[in-house]
Amino acid sequence: MNIIYQQHYGLHLYEYLLIIEPNGLAQKQLRAFKHYFINSYRYPNAVVSKSHLTLMRFIQYSSYEKHMIREFHRIAEMANPFDVELQGFGSFGHTLFVDVKSAIPILQLLARHRRTLRPLVSGVKGHVARFVTKPHITIARKLTPSQNASLWPIWNRTDYRGEFRARNMTLLKRRVGTHVYSTVQKFEFLGLSPVFTQGKLFA
Repeated sequence: MNIIYQQHYGLHLYEYLLIIEPNGLAQKQLRAFKHYFINSYRYPNAVVSKSHLTLMRFIQYSSYEKHMIREFHRIAEMANPFDVELQGFGSFGHTLFVDVKSAIPILQLLARHRRTLRPLVSGVKGHVARFVTKPHITIARKLTPSQNASLWPIWNRTDYRGEFRARNMTLLKRRVGTHVYSTVQKFEFLGLSPVFTQGKLFA
């Protein structure tokens, strides 16, 4: 009842994704993997969107957006650009993905900010914000058991190594119940030292 009431007054629910997009040669290689998968297997569930690493996924009302943007700006300004190493393929059974060897910088990017982020991304009853625990880049998802059983032995033996420099993160959103994401804002990693005021230090 609460959700219906708030939507009635124009506060709509959105699904948000905070992502890192590979660039340069890595993005081209990942796109080639997706096209190879589609052309080789003809599965309708291959992912054709631009490749990305998901940092977090959550559902929230649009009224929180300006506060989220401010916090993501603050986080990005303190983060340094870092290298992302890609190595081989992995499977969740229902999802085929490119594995990320250098997971620690990705996991640490938001880990120290969860306390301040949670009030901004967890306000909708029944929807828990999901932070990345296994960094990966999806090639195909929603695979059936038989599809996975036939293709995984092949991809499991396929060697791949790639890398790219992560210089920013991007917030995407789509209205709940729709399919296409739009870009909200991109946040550059600046590696700035946090600013403290005397009042905050000695309060």
